Order: sequence, then structure tokens, then C-alpha cells
Amino acid sequence: MTVTSSGPDTGTGYGRPASSHDARLTEVGPGTPMGEALRRYWHPIASSNALTSDVPHRTRILGENLVVFRDGNGRPGVVFERCAHRGSSLYYGRVEDDGIRCCYHGWKFDVQGNCLEQACEPALGRRRDVARQPWYPVEERYGLVFVYMGPPEHKPPLPRYDFLEDLGEGESLFAELPVPGANVTGMVQDFNWLQAFENAMDPVHAMWLHYTHSGQQFDGVGTTGAPHSFYDPYAVSDKIEYYKTEHGVGYRQRYEQELPDGTTVGRYWSPEVHAPNIIMLPDFVISNPDQRHDCMIFVVPVDDTSHRAFITVRASGVDRILRIIASIKQNGKQFWELTEEEKQRFPGDFEAQGSQGLITQHTEETLASSDKGVVMLRRQLRQIVDDVEAGRTPLNVENGEAKPRTSTAGTFTIGAATPADGS
Repeated sequence: MTVTSSGPDTGTGYGRPASSHDARLTEVGPGTPMGEALRRYWHPIASSNALTSDVPHRTRILGENLVVFRDGNGRPGVVFERCAHRGSSLYYGRVEDDGIRCCYHGWKFDVQGNCLEQACEPALGRRRDVARQPWYPVEERYGLVFVYMGPPEHKPPLPRYDFLEDLGEGESLFAELPVPGANVTGMVQDFNWLQAFENAMDPVHAMWLHYTHSGQQFDGVGTTGAPHSFYDPYAVSDKIEYYKTEHGVGYRQRYEQELPDGTTVGRYWSPEVHAPNIIMLPDFVISNPDQRHDCMIFVVPVDDTSHRAFITVRASGVDRILRIIASIKQNGKQFWELTEEEKQRFPGDFEAQGSQGLITQHTEETLASSDKGVVMLRRQLRQIVDDVEAGRTPLNVENGEAKPRTSTAGTFTIGAATPADGS
């Protein structure tokens, strides 16, 4: 039997207008609105421990090709990859005690781009002082090398965080990623930075993607972490509260936890993001309620269609950083071990976020109530862009001496005092 419609089909794809992305939020090159806003902040560019004086490292941040190195005297440096002489890559250069020397003609530059020597010129370069290799200021803190790529007159102090200071007995800072090829300059993913960053304010994807659709992907569920009921997608909508914080936005998700003695307590699991690109992610594998926060994840744009992740944690061992990287399993495997068929049947964050496109098409979105955190984050980022364009100081850019910042992130017993608010 053939069924015919009584009128024209509705809702088809024919004739739809061309889609587009929100360029003010996603594009990061020099001169773009978000690119200029992000250049008012410090960004991690390398792990301090992994950056040795052995060889220079090629990297790319905010659409600029750079080389990061540590000279023989221990000073970190960031310079343009293209040599100011004839354009050869300083990635092939040689690190020396006082700088980096180009492989092509032997010109040597220090960590501030000053030309120290022009090997093949008379008197090692009588006018070498006029040759300046473009460079950027760097500072080290919390196990990371940070770079500032913005206007020199607006350079702020490098931020401080109280939860990464005053280390306890046996604690250290860990910032070298135990991932092949990512230990020095971070882990690269090939899609826009915002898709990864705003995922931190999308709590319901954990219930569906990481639990219902692909099967349980988080280690610790029902044992050392949250109970299985935490991941019920049909009971979560009234258990999540979104809020603004001093430094960004966050949310708390309420759940019930049964204790070893059989009693039940109410708890909150509360991530937070700090402007412009920092994620405060509580431990989801081992629940440590009512403790001060201990980690930072940086989502650093490489360019418009890729980004790097850096992590630093305060811990008594490397296990904490391993839990962040390796405790979300797909079909019981790490993401780099999967076949294409397994990725399709058991997708995780990279598949879901990457499949949105190199830059997701924002005009094609249909947002709902569960996207409130994403909307709040985007609104805050737009305000940062507007502030920079208007000549105002954007959120989390300080003047004078840096004051230690705190975080609302963590797992908290409802009604108990928290390290973040002291209540």
C-alpha cells in the first residue's frame, strides 16, 4: 500500500540558509575580537619539567607559529619560529648557554630576541643590534611555562591560585602530561577550542554520552566515585544549579551518597570554569569531599580549528593527573587504542565534540534548558571581548601584584563548611 501525503512535506533540508559559526567567540588569530581578548591573558605553552635545554620545540598558539626553548642557563624563551634573517625555522636551531642559534647561517638570539651573534658576518655582525627576533615574555609557575602574547603596555601579573600553593607534606605539583608527544607542549585536538571549553559547563552530557549511550565510561562509578544514581539522565534536570563566581561560572549537581556505615548524606559535585579558558575539574574517580581544590586544565587555542590541553595538579603522586587523562574509557580502552568501529559504537568526548565540525555551526543549534551553563559561559566570553574592544579591563586581568585566587570547585557535603566559602 502506498501512502501519500495530503500536502507538501515540512521541515526538510531544502532551501535552508547557509550556516555559520560565531566568529567573535571562536576565531583567535591576531586582530580578531576573541584573538585580541585572549591576548590580554597569560597562557601555558610548555611543561617546565619537560622543557630542557636539549632541543627547541615547535608549537602554535593563537594562530602564531612559535618556538619554545630553555637556554643552557635555564631561562625559558618563546620566539617566532621564522628566523629574522632569512626565514629558516628555529625549530632546527641549536640551543646554547645564552640563546638559540639558527641552523642556516648561525645567527644567535637570546630569550628576548636580541641578536647576540651573526656568525658569518665581519666582527660577528657590526650592526647585529638592529636585528631583533620577535619574542614574547614568559614566566614559570605551578610547573608550567606561561607566555603573554598581548600588548606590552597591558601585560598583567601572572595569576596565582591559593589551592596550588602552601603544599602539604608529601605534595608536589605535576604538569607533565604522560601522553606520547604531549609531555612538553600539551595535547592537541583538531577542533575549535570553544567546543572543548564549554563542555565543562555541560553536565548532562556525562549522564547520556558517558553512561547511557556508550555504557559506563568513568572509573570509580558506584565505588570510590559518585553512585550510579548520579548518572541517571531522566532524574538529573532538577538537581543541577548554575551560578556565577568571582572568576567565572560554575554548577553544582546534588546527589545522595551512602556511607560505609549505611547512613546516607547529601553531596554536591561542583566544577567551575575561570575566564578565559581554565577548567577546575574535581576528582570524579575518587571522591574527596570537603577538601580544597587541586587541579587546573587549560584549553589553549592553537588556531581556529585546533587547541591544546595543559594540566597542572597538586598531589602526592602522578596518579591524580593520570586519573584526569586515563579514567574515561571507551569499551574498556583508552581513546588512542580504539578502532573506528569502536569509536562509532562507544563514542566519547573527542568523537562528540570533534563531530560538531572543525568549528561548530552556531546558527544550526537548538538550545534547551540543559544548555544554561553553556549560555552563561558564552555570555561571559562575549563580555570579555566587548570589554577589550571598549578599552575596559576584562574579567580576571589584574593590575599590580597578583592576589591568590580561589575556586568553588570540589565535592562538598551539603550543610558542611567548604574551603571555598568558609561557611
